[in-house]
Amino acid sequence: MLEARRLAGMLLFAVALATEPALADDPSPALVEAREAFTRGADLAKDAQWSAALASFERSAKLRPHAWTTYNIGVCERALGRYTRAQRTFARALDENRPGSDLPETTVDDVRRFQAEIDGLVARLDVTLDPADAAIAVDGAPLERRLAAPDARPVLVAGTLPAGPGKAPPAARFQLVLDPGSHVLMVTRDGFATAAQTEVARPGERRTLEIKVDRMPATVAVAASERDAVVTIDGLDVGTTPVTLQRPAGVHHVIVRKPGFDPYEIDATVKAGQRLEIAATLKLHKPSVLTRWWFWTAAGAVVAGTVLTTYALTRPDPTRPPVDGGGLGWAVRVP
Repeated sequence: MLEARRLAGMLLFAVALATEPALADDPSPALVEAREAFTRGADLAKDAQWSAALASFERSAKLRPHAWTTYNIGVCERALGRYTRAQRTFARALDENRPGSDLPETTVDDVRRFQAEIDGLVARLDVTLDPADAAIAVDGAPLERRLAAPDARPVLVAGTLPAGPGKAPPAARFQLVLDPGSHVLMVTRDGFATAAQTEVARPGERRTLEIKVDRMPATVAVAASERDAVVTIDGLDVGTTPVTLQRPAGVHHVIVRKPGFDPYEIDATVKAGQRLEIAATLKLHKPSVLTRWWFWTAAGAVVAGTVLTTYALTRPDPTRPPVDGGGLGWAVRVP
């Protein structure tokens, strides 16, 4: 309660500065509305209604950016325990502050003290992510990258960006900065099982955290035009059609067989997490003419006939014996 009153007092002081004559005399409707939203935020903060006060200050900042308004937003965020957001907001307030214009030196000192205090309150987890290109989100929002840690690892901060899908970190090892409390970490990557885990961060905690997501197997579903055909994958019988099974990502040789049908073969390439549907069309087996009995019977007859014909055509003419001339010794010449 004392802390809430002290913060509210700071906000009221901010109102006094924000209503200086130069601003109060400005007739611009936007500036008038910004001043009203600012004053409303301070009134809500007096009753420690920090969420409502934050909304009013954010409305005022949207209408008229001002270092005092940004500072008050940071005070509300700090009061709500949103330390990582408050630290970023306080840094922005210092950036918006111009010499001789907005924040007095005492308030600047408060900002720096708040920042140092927050450094001691946030948790820091030294994360190792496998695979390194997986996307990570914390509490439904991506992480914001800050300056590198002293050990040169990237620093990613949770709780400062709007809700949205996770993003891959710049490296497999990084430092994750969290507000104290319970957080849900979601890690996703195509072809890998989604990893969701809850981490409870204690104030000022520093520890290591390893996050590993498992590669998903591929699903191969084999159907055929004929039921109960045997399916073989990479030389192993895996069942009869229809059959569905899981296999590692890669290339798999699939054969579908059934008696009386020609086998169906295919080299199937599947990615991790992918489902591949194979529809094998089995065609009736037509025996080769060389396997039929009548073909060989006919072939034998043809061969025999061919041999005889060939012999008849290629054998030499027979030599006739000399003609016997009888008792006269005459010989007949045949032309």
